[in-house]
Amino acid sequence: MSVIDSIDRVATPAANRAPETAVCIAKRERILTVAEDLFYRYGFPGTTMDRICAELGVTKPYVYYYFRDKHEIVETLAWRASLACLTTMKFPADDTRPAHLKLAEGLQRWVAACVTHFRASALAFRVTASLRPEFRAELRSLAHDFYADLGALMDESKEQGKLSFEDTTVTAMAMGGVVGFMYTWYQPEGRLSPDELVSRLTTTLFKMIGLRATPARARTTTKKPNKAHG
Repeated sequence: MSVIDSIDRVATPAANRAPETAVCIAKRERILTVAEDLFYRYGFPGTTMDRICAELGVTKPYVYYYFRDKHEIVETLAWRASLACLTTMKFPADDTRPAHLKLAEGLQRWVAACVTHFRASALAFRVTASLRPEFRAELRSLAHDFYADLGALMDESKEQGKLSFEDTTVTAMAMGGVVGFMYTWYQPEGRLSPDELVSRLTTTLFKMIGLRATPARARTTTKKPNKAHG
């Protein structure tokens, strides 16, 4: 079974894999929301299944019905966030817009996804050593595809005279650093709203490659920790 197949299995109950009801889906999502906050606050070693259950106000069988262990929980969170953030440079084959317009949209989608999935995205960086080698390989593959798509759009836009930068790889990686290391300094409750941060970061990326465009108004969806019991 592949890593992704293993992660996809959390879409069905761990006990008998019967089709889920809306109630089951809601319960699983509640576990993920609470666990995400705990992993973010206490790290992987400091977040035990006991702590997750205590925060939820449930017994262990409640959580084990949906997840084998905390590794499966953290990998589910990290994969969801990585998939949301690292597929933002993909466009339908029949999208015939100029490359620089797709690039502008893709960059904003990328930043918006990283802000929306901030806590889970941070997990992928903070708990790397705790992830299974095969899972880390899947994340690296996803990142490789992302930078390949980003670089292709940058090169095409530059050839069309819409961008100005020196080296594609160096510039793309520098842009990745601007967004990727947000987990070291971003405060979700800080002075900038999520939408304002998306706008400012996207503008910064545009300037790094000489893209003359104004980011569209951002629409992020912030997820607040759910500590409700029941």
